Amino acid sequence: MKTEENQKGFWHGALLLTAVALFMKVLSVGYRIPYQNITGDIGFYVYQQIYPFYSIAIILATYGFPVVISRLISEQLAENNVDQAKELSRYSFYILAMLGFGGFLLLYVSAPLLATLMEDHRLIGPLRTTAFSFLIMPGIASIRGYFQGQENVVPTAWSQVTEQSVRVVAILTISISLVAGGADAYAAGTGAALGSLVGGLAAFILLFVLRYRHQPLRINSLTKRSFRFFGVARRILTEGTLVCVSALVMVLFQLMDALTIVPGLMEHGLSSIGARETKGIFDRGQPLMQVGTVLATSLSLSIVPVISKASAEKQKAFIRDKAALSLKVSFVIGLAASAGLAIIMKETNVMLFKDQSLSPTLSLLAFAIFFSSLAMTAAGVLQGVGLARKAARYAVIGIFVKGFLNLILIPLIGINGAAFATVIGFAVVAGLTVFAVHSKVKLIEYPFYLRRAVAAVMVMSTAVVILQFFIPSFLSRGLSSISALAGAIVGGLMFGFATLILQVFTEKELLQLPKGEKISLYQTKLKKGA
Repeated sequence: MKTEENQKGFWHGALLLTAVALFMKVLSVGYRIPYQNITGDIGFYVYQQIYPFYSIAIILATYGFPVVISRLISEQLAENNVDQAKELSRYSFYILAMLGFGGFLLLYVSAPLLATLMEDHRLIGPLRTTAFSFLIMPGIASIRGYFQGQENVVPTAWSQVTEQSVRVVAILTISISLVAGGADAYAAGTGAALGSLVGGLAAFILLFVLRYRHQPLRINSLTKRSFRFFGVARRILTEGTLVCVSALVMVLFQLMDALTIVPGLMEHGLSSIGARETKGIFDRGQPLMQVGTVLATSLSLSIVPVISKASAEKQKAFIRDKAALSLKVSFVIGLAASAGLAIIMKETNVMLFKDQSLSPTLSLLAFAIFFSSLAMTAAGVLQGVGLARKAARYAVIGIFVKGFLNLILIPLIGINGAAFATVIGFAVVAGLTVFAVHSKVKLIEYPFYLRRAVAAVMVMSTAVVILQFFIPSFLSRGLSSISALAGAIVGGLMFGFATLILQVFTEKELLQLPKGEKISLYQTKLKKGA
């Protein structure tokens, strides 16, 4: 009975984080559309050159250190050591405060060098503004970890919504004001970095209030130390770095692009301006990839404390079933998202960004969604069973593969080389991490029904391709929008229907998912009707 409650709690937590992440990604795509339309491809290029650095700070505060802190706190709470859990929460803040200040100094001082590597000295100002985001990270990360350690993801969810909402409003308001006043794309990029800082500050203020309302810390408790500060610091920094590397794979891939695409395209024969414009167009695929990996991101965040607790209690069957089902969901949804987006990419490109530039390249890039979804979910499982070092090692291998292929392929075949490098890099990470999970929990004993999943995706793809014949999207942006939206809706419905008809998920699996009872009942009716 307790196991069933754990399963329900896990999936409801994942559902909440998925809903929040989807909201955030919709906002992320939503504000980038007007931002690109306001500042143009060069403006979008400027923003995407500095975005990886801001993302590093945010991911450290969301998917990196909070996961480790939550694990430390959950271990103490499992033994009813409440005071020790509070003590760990304080220590984590002090440790991350020092780390955050170091990150700020490093980026601020190295901004000229980074701008030189990017072949654009005008990026120094935007990069230095972004550096301040590392000063906000410690407070956000430590408080999120405190709540997640108690399996309470609500504060994390609310802070994410607050951060993204305030950030979007601030970025658009500042950018519109600057451009209206005659500022160029680089000034708008600095303004966007400032708007991001406002969003992060709003999230910290909210978490600070929630933390002290939840249970204020007593000053006199500071004198009672149960842990050695440097011992806690070593564990947080060591394990945190390992977890963060896995969580940072996607943004570090983007950082590789920021450092290598423009120089590579110039070596390929493009002018400086042409290379920057091409990079700006290529970056249209990044927010679309982020939307496609929402579920995997949320699963990787939710699964670590649950599997960590089960691992401590030696619940091998529970760990295998949870890991296998999480990977299965990521496989099915990731494959459908990749195929669907690739098919409607031209229409989506026109709908969101006015033209269909580099649509074939962006269609290729869409398949990175599938591999990155598997990689992130598998990394979460490895972290939960104490193999964070192995997950980090595989992530680093993938990052090196991505960077190496960028350096080789972009000068040879142009921007398509960056897309190939991204897909191959994520495929390497996915293959290594999934195999490592299999070696640990014996996935071969679990019913994945992968052929049924592929068949469901083929049904969806066929339906969307047929639909496109009836909507001449090339005639206008409006028709492209209709085609893209209709394709997404029809594709989603057909995929869901095919998944139930082909019974990709068993009744037992469906019952573990939110609303699983209703879905299982509907699948049973379809089975009888067939």
